[in-house]
Amino acid sequence: MRYICTGEEMQAIDSYSIKTLGIPGIVLMEKAAMSMEEEILFRFPLPASVLILAEGGNNGGDGLALGRLLMARGYQVTICEIGGVKKPSESYMTQKNILTKLGARISHDLPEEDFDLYVDAVFGVGLRRDVSGIQADLIGRVNERKGFKLAVDVPSGVEAGSGRILGCCFKADLTITFGLLKAGLVLYPGADYAGEVVVKDIGFPDQAVRHVSPGALCFDQEDLCLLPVRTAWSNKGTYGKVLLIAGSRNMAGAAYLSALAAYRSGSGLVRIFTCEENREILQTLLPEAILTTWRNDGEALALLPEALSWATVIGIGPGTGRNSTGRSLLMKVLEAGRAPLVIDADGLNNLADLLHEKKGSRDEVQKLYDSYEGGIILTPHLKEMERLCGEPVSVIRQDLRAIAGAHADQGHVLVLKDARTIVSDGCLPVYINTSGNHGMSVAGSGDVLTGIICGFLAGGLPLLRAARLGVFCHGLAGDHAARAGGYYGLMARDIADHLSDVIG
Repeated sequence: MRYICTGEEMQAIDSYSIKTLGIPGIVLMEKAAMSMEEEILFRFPLPASVLILAEGGNNGGDGLALGRLLMARGYQVTICEIGGVKKPSESYMTQKNILTKLGARISHDLPEEDFDLYVDAVFGVGLRRDVSGIQADLIGRVNERKGFKLAVDVPSGVEAGSGRILGCCFKADLTITFGLLKAGLVLYPGADYAGEVVVKDIGFPDQAVRHVSPGALCFDQEDLCLLPVRTAWSNKGTYGKVLLIAGSRNMAGAAYLSALAAYRSGSGLVRIFTCEENREILQTLLPEAILTTWRNDGEALALLPEALSWATVIGIGPGTGRNSTGRSLLMKVLEAGRAPLVIDADGLNNLADLLHEKKGSRDEVQKLYDSYEGGIILTPHLKEMERLCGEPVSVIRQDLRAIAGAHADQGHVLVLKDARTIVSDGCLPVYINTSGNHGMSVAGSGDVLTGIICGFLAGGLPLLRAARLGVFCHGLAGDHAARAGGYYGLMARDIADHLSDVIG
């Protein structure tokens, strides 16, 4: 597990380390510069020409300290103080005075010649306003030049907490960030401007991190140890019974993919509750699954109570359709209120429709939802989230963390799906997923995620852990699938098939 911080949180960690713990700021600056020097020497083993863009804050000071170290290695270093520097920090002036005595080349405008390496040390994690004026002009001109581009801590123009672009932004090939990963380097569109991201330890004590307690985290490979434990003395009943209410006419694939993924994620028994037209297809594709099929709405509602009483985990929505049948089935599930429940796809659309009905019905649905004892995981993509919460996608996309936190609550978990999926139960820290790839933007991918989460719940994981690990393993399986067959041809069933590479 790794913490992910906002700009404010990183500034608080820095301040606590310096003012409370007594670590001199100039020491942290030197370690930041040495960590960047190490990375540059690895990538540019022969002396190269370097242009360092700097403003007068501590981010600029990091850049000046790097310039001094590279000069000592024989690199041709030029410092570009953008339009001169007003109100420089003490640490910045310390670094500049040393460079001046060493005879460094310092310019106040962009030199005409090209450089092998451009270093962005203009704005750090504290940027809150749009980049404009002379800074925007210079960043734009540098972006158009050839040469490798490195950003110090965050690319100038990225809002460190949300990934929003503030006016314009330095387009980095590599971002070297210090202490902790910044949310703006993970979330889009900031991630597109950050390029490769390398996190360097420069000596912020754990005590400082614990004191601030950053509000987000992500998983690493080591966190796979949190998966459900399997024992030698066990049988199919040991690992839970997943009921998937999935698949309407001509939508058998959604039921198949979610059921396949539930089995691949360790569930002992998977039962698909679907329309009769899907029977032959599903028995052929997945003979391991138990089938309960219905011919009409009345039969579906009559058969459902027994299926619900059988299940230890319920998933509803993949391919069910946005219709009266789907809404009736969802109401029956909410009334049962017993087993952990995953609502996905058309289940979410039907929930949104029920919540937006006339007042009396809406209040009844809301009460059932709020009081559901087994706990609920919602897995909306942005358009489904728009239907649920009433905020347009354009607003949701501006700050995924804030939206997820505002619409999740204790007892229920929200999985807000996007290129960077957010998982929240309404408390901090939120989970930001860093696995996965663009090849997974394909029909059925969400059905596979539903099955994975259901499988982990069936294995005994609590809601929040099952949702976090489900999203993480879903992305890792997609990464394995892309390595095996490429991004363009990746299909949802490839994700399910490659789960064994992840969870073994």
